[in-house]
Order: sequence, then structure tokens, then C-alpha cells
Amino acid sequence: MYYLRYEYLSESFPRCNVFKIRDNKELLHYTIHEDLSNIVQQSREYPKYDHFFLLDESRFSFFRCDVNQLFEEEITIHTLNELTKEKIRETKDAHGIGGEVVMNYVDTIFVDGKEKKFLIGQKGQIFFRLYIIFIAKTSLNLFDSVYGTTLEKKNINLIPQSLYTLLFLRNNLKKDNFVLLYITESYAKAITVKDGFYAGIDVLNLGMGALKQMYKDNGVVQYRYKEYQAIEANPLAKELVVETLEFYSQLFCKRLFEKHLGGMDIIVISPITKNEHFIETFNKEYRKMSNNYIVPFHHSNSLNSFGIEREPENMDSLVFVNQEEKIRKLLLGEEKN
Repeated sequence: MYYLRYEYLSESFPRCNVFKIRDNKELLHYTIHEDLSNIVQQSREYPKYDHFFLLDESRFSFFRCDVNQLFEEEITIHTLNELTKEKIRETKDAHGIGGEVVMNYVDTIFVDGKEKKFLIGQKGQIFFRLYIIFIAKTSLNLFDSVYGTTLEKKNINLIPQSLYTLLFLRNNLKKDNFVLLYITESYAKAITVKDGFYAGIDVLNLGMGALKQMYKDNGVVQYRYKEYQAIEANPLAKELVVETLEFYSQLFCKRLFEKHLGGMDIIVISPITKNEHFIETFNKEYRKMSNNYIVPFHHSNSLNSFGIEREPENMDSLVFVNQEEKIRKLLLGEEKN
């Protein structure tokens, strides 16, 4: 049995999307409007569940170490563990990290110049990438105040909320470099992905609330959620809507390039992607400044919905339950937990 909690970080209106998954494959979905400390406290009431907390990326630090050295003997699990410990120590010392490691993994493995799927058992001139994710001390303390030594609890999992989506898009699009752009009501979060991993996280003060105010200023706020066809059927409204979206898109593109986020394809996850006029306009403005594209991510034929509404704001959670093997097998009825 599993609890998946997806954090929406906000000082004014914190909330958490909750997915409760039982052994009978029943999936319940609801929202709690409380801060994370209260939500963590509530989770303690369900000790028989595995708890997955998909937390905002600002609670983590991300590092990639490229290893390229000669191994005269076959790499064992012990060898890899010792090398990983060494790289973690070096990273903590070099960057003054006060938090703790919540996750590490390797990929991009080459042995004597040939790509390999596995590292264990290999020897020779070996290159691989080691990824290390730390959680900030303040965030870990929040969990430790409830669970004690949280990272020793096998049923408590602290995960960057975009990680599974980042890996899913990287593997499915065969792209190592892109920007993952979340546009929420109050702000936009741009995650720069380079070489298939986190390279930067920027917050822009250009959420959907800013666009709503622009709609109000132009007297077309009633068209904010209108269907594409309804707007097309009213030439005057369409002109004002497009004018509003052009201004918003121009401002957005300007901010993106000010933060050096241009020059890559941008994948947008947001309720605003339902607005086809927005995607058209945003793409047009971005193409004036770059040869790249704006692409919405609100569904995929590779993902089973499992009864989760295919709303843009659920995409990270949807990808997670499809990629997390234990949960996927339970929901598919392949294996009892």
C-alpha cells in the first residue's frame, strides 16, 4: 500500500496532492491545503504504507560526477559503493553541502569506448556518470522531527518531484538538453536539463495569475478558459486574446533569455497548455529568438492513467506511478505488495 504526496510549495497557499493506493488496486486522489510539516505529521498515522514525498526541487542539490579511469579488476558492488562514498565526500567538501544524500545512480557507461548497459562486472578503461542528489538539512530536519532518522526508514522516500518526468522525457524524446517549464498560478519554474540531468532551476514571477490580470486589463477575462472554437468564432475577442497572449509571451521570452534559458526546446507542464492560442503564440514569439520549439506535455501514449485524471498538473505524479515498479505492478495487478 502506498501514499504519494506531491508538494505545491507556496508561502501563502501551500497544498499537497495526495494519491492513496491500496492493495485492491483502488486509487484515491484528493488535495490537502496545509503546509508540509502538518502533512508529514499526518503521514505518521499510516505506518503500514510506503510513503513517497515528491518535493519541490528547491529542497535539493544536484551534482553529476564524470568518472573516467582504468579498472584492472572487475568492478564489484563493493568497488562501486566505495567509489560513490568517495565522490560524495569530495562533493560535500567542495560545495559545502550540509544536507544528506537521498539518491545516487549511474548511467552513460562506456568500457574501452563501447557503450554498456551495466557497470558491475566490467573492467578496462571505463567511463560513467555518477549522479548524486542531496536533500537540504532544513528540509530533512522537518521529516526527522517526525520520524527520527528519516533516511533509515525504508518506507519513507524523499524525491525531487520532476525527477521521474525529466528521465522519462530524456529517454522518450532522446534529448539530453531541454528546459522543463512549469507555469503555476503564482509563478513559473524553469528547470534546465543538460546532459540528461539538472543544470539549473530558476523561478520567474510570471505565473498564470499575471496573465489573468492582463486579460482583465484588456477586458477579455471571460475568455480565459474558453474553448479554442469559441474564441475563433468571435473575431473581436480573438484579436484581444491574441494581443494579450502576445504581450505575455514576449515578456516570458525576454525573461527566459535574460536568465540564459533560451536556445533549447522548452517542454511546458501547466494548465495553461489547454489554451491552444497560448501554445501557438508562445511558440511564435520564441521562434523569433531561437530555432527551438515550445512543446506542451499533458499526455503520452506511453503512460497508463490508472484512473488519474490526465490534467497537466498531475503529469509528474502520473509519470511517477508508471515508472515506480512496485506501484505500477500493484496497479496492473501483476504483483501484490
